Amino acid sequence: MSGRKSKGVLLRGVEGMPVQVPVEILECQADLGPTATLVWINIVALSQLGRPLQINALADQMGLEKREVSQALAMLADRGWINDEGLEIQLTVPAHPESAATVEVVPNGETDAYEWLVSYISARVTVPNPDEKRKLLHWMQNKNLSHEVIAVAVEEMCASAAHQSFAYLEGILRNWHGIGVRTYNDLLENPYLAKVLGPIASSKEQNPAEQRWREVFPDEFD
Repeated sequence: MSGRKSKGVLLRGVEGMPVQVPVEILECQADLGPTATLVWINIVALSQLGRPLQINALADQMGLEKREVSQALAMLADRGWINDEGLEIQLTVPAHPESAATVEVVPNGETDAYEWLVSYISARVTVPNPDEKRKLLHWMQNKNLSHEVIAVAVEEMCASAAHQSFAYLEGILRNWHGIGVRTYNDLLENPYLAKVLGPIASSKEQNPAEQRWREVFPDEFD
């Protein structure tokens, strides 16, 4: 038996099961993460049962914080799994969801900034896994956030969160992006957005992190 490859275990479905999900969500769950995947499946179930989405009720049902559900919905919107621009949430399946799980190519002009950012996060928090690296590139390429802004978000997370996580970091980035932050100067002009920048904005003195940024990317600060 030890030399035979297991064929797995047969499954028997639940009769009368009302919820159906597309196979694409299962293929992309490693990319989306378990929370966002389960939130999407839950709201699919609500739609098929003809029930409205109530974030508080869904959070209680899933055993999550309301903030976690809101962050999952924002991620699903970013990745094209829901469209919430109107008065209702439209559930969708991205045309090519498998492409979200592929490794993106870093343009030549952004290679140094991206590699520096990965090294910075590795030193301050932990080494990003392949999916987290792809998400960092997504924030830089598709959301147009500078590497300095993401680095400040890392510092803000370290100063504010007892348990650092990439989901927490993305929550900060999503909030800043939503109010128009794209560059380091945008943050300096709105120091209330980050605890770590308050002293810098008031004194106009460089902190060690800013000095390192200037040394590595002098053209960014001209």
